[in-house]
Amino acid sequence: MPPESGTELDWTMNDIDNDALLALLLDDGIADPDAIVARPAGTDAPLSFSQQRLWFLQHYDPDSPAYNSVRAVRLRGRLDVPALEAAFRRVIERHAVLRTRFSAGDGEPRQVVLPGIDFALERAVLPASDAVGAQEALSAWLTARLRRPFDLAQPPLLRAALAQRGELRDGTGEWVLLLVMHHIVIDAWSTALLVRDLAQAYGDALRAPDRRGRPLPPLALDYADYALWQRDRFAGDRRDQALAHWRTYLGDEVPVLALPTDRPRDAEGNRPGGRVDFVLPQALARSVQALCKEEGCTPFVVLLAAWQILLGRLAGQVDFAVGVPNAARNRGEVQDLIGFFVNTQVYRARLDPGVSVRALCRRLRAEALTALDHADFPFELLLEGLGIARDLRHTPLFQSLFNFRTSRDATPLVLEGVTAGPIDVDTGSAQFDLSLDVVADERGIDCQLEYDAGLFDRATAERWGAHLTILLQQMTAQPDAPIESLTMLAEVDLVRLEAWAASPWPSRGTGFVQDWIAGHASSDPDRVSVVFGDREVSRGELERRANHLAHRLVRSGVGPD
Repeated sequence: MPPESGTELDWTMNDIDNDALLALLLDDGIADPDAIVARPAGTDAPLSFSQQRLWFLQHYDPDSPAYNSVRAVRLRGRLDVPALEAAFRRVIERHAVLRTRFSAGDGEPRQVVLPGIDFALERAVLPASDAVGAQEALSAWLTARLRRPFDLAQPPLLRAALAQRGELRDGTGEWVLLLVMHHIVIDAWSTALLVRDLAQAYGDALRAPDRRGRPLPPLALDYADYALWQRDRFAGDRRDQALAHWRTYLGDEVPVLALPTDRPRDAEGNRPGGRVDFVLPQALARSVQALCKEEGCTPFVVLLAAWQILLGRLAGQVDFAVGVPNAARNRGEVQDLIGFFVNTQVYRARLDPGVSVRALCRRLRAEALTALDHADFPFELLLEGLGIARDLRHTPLFQSLFNFRTSRDATPLVLEGVTAGPIDVDTGSAQFDLSLDVVADERGIDCQLEYDAGLFDRATAERWGAHLTILLQQMTAQPDAPIESLTMLAEVDLVRLEAWAASPWPSRGTGFVQDWIAGHASSDPDRVSVVFGDREVSRGELERRANHLAHRLVRSGVGPD
């Protein structure tokens, strides 16, 4: 609209107070309409979308430790146990989510932050590390605690246990500290915050005469504020727009990834876990980095491409989905908050056999950049918006996870006067059929394959890990080759196949395959061919049923092809 007559709008830069303009641009007081704000004190809040999913899963199977987050640390030196216990109390005081009760509300669960809770460090004495049976005793002690489920209505959803190994000598000794937390209150980022704050609180307690220390700096927000903000943020148009993007990308129906299993799937959805660790050869790690440099991408892209190709080969599919976790910490207000922020994004694998390795990597790079723009759209809303039916036999939307990290070591626990080192622990449960956790840094590429031990044998998982290594070798050596030309078989496997192919087979003469099957059935017609529940079908009966169906199809007009 043109200015009114006589109004002077023709300013120049010389007319502007630059200092005032800079102050205006940097004014932190400018209201952000999308800012997370603190809710009224003493009020409860809904669960975040990810919390609500875990709450329902835990209530469906309250004895499951599948969502226990575990960390164990070996401590050596002069540990002040009362100061350590006080440090845990200070951390719980600072982070409201650790003193939050999750309970059923009117129609949906709610979270209530308690002003204070009791916390005690569980203590035990175990045999010294060099004693006979010491490792077995430690393993039994760890297992009994890390697999114990949580009651989500009874905070804190953090348990800490300290085992002294052997006797103290001049106040010096060895301990194992076990932290078990439920994922509804924590993620990997949060664990780093927890050990940081624990170290600070421990140092404060050491210097306090009563070993209680002082409160940690308060936080302006807590996780429940974020949960309430998230519910408001993804309501209405914003939810619909984000959902439209994912619906366009994923399509109306995503096929289930049907991996070949060693045993039938548990109808109840139980998932005992197994794990196989392996390291890519250094030469291969360098080749992966070289391909990334050529394509201007990170190892995430090349390794995800290899994972998709492997899964497709194993399942005999060209279309399925893979889940990829995202930290979802893109707002400054939540950087220092402990809580369950991590979100899962879905990458649909569409493996055109003729596409080259390089083209597949370029497509995945573009998809990854687009996914970053939608990183905070809750996975749970995606499931709801797509109308994905719940099935106890399969996790919804994807059955395999790919997790990529650039740091192999968790944030170390640093306590004054004590040296600390990690202890590898396993909860013994799996969340998905098959998951690959990859760490890629300047030292190399480490892989951890987690599998549903109810479905797969360890030997199967080890073989698949070897297949992945061979695929990556092929991909980096022939990036312009079509993916259908890649092999995942080792040289010994290829030699065995050639030997089988060269073996003389008994001549069956002429005839059609259906005639061979009929002859096979008539040779032993009463032998059981099919078992389903308590029903059995013999070879002869199966042949009769097949013939009956074939004649019916012919009468209906079904012909060749």
